[in-house]
Amino acid sequence: MKLKNLAKCYIYSPLKVKKDGDRLTSWKYKDTLELNVQQDISELDINEAGIIEYNRLKIRADYEVNLQKGDGISFKMLETKNNIAIESPKYKVIAMPKIGKLTTYTCEIYHGE
Repeated sequence: MKLKNLAKCYIYSPLKVKKDGDRLTSWKYKDTLELNVQQDISELDINEAGIIEYNRLKIRADYEVNLQKGDGISFKMLETKNNIAIESPKYKVIAMPKIGKLTTYTCEIYHGE
């Protein structure tokens, strides 16, 4: 299967930093990838109250990519200083099941910590 409609995704890895007793998350730029991004709605996206969760994206890749659970994804390049993003990415990878050659990365809107 060949994936089409690829979107440019900017990948960031989290850096946990302790500052004044608080744990802060900074984001380090990791890579730029062309991936298939879709918003699939299925029965699995319905929460306990029966409401469909529209804040999830499914990103598909049929080749090995440098993307891990917990990484941040943005569709525009974030402003960086010394390769550390000043703002947080919009999405965070929460699951990455693999079926055959296809890996589906489930991403949820990231509101920061």
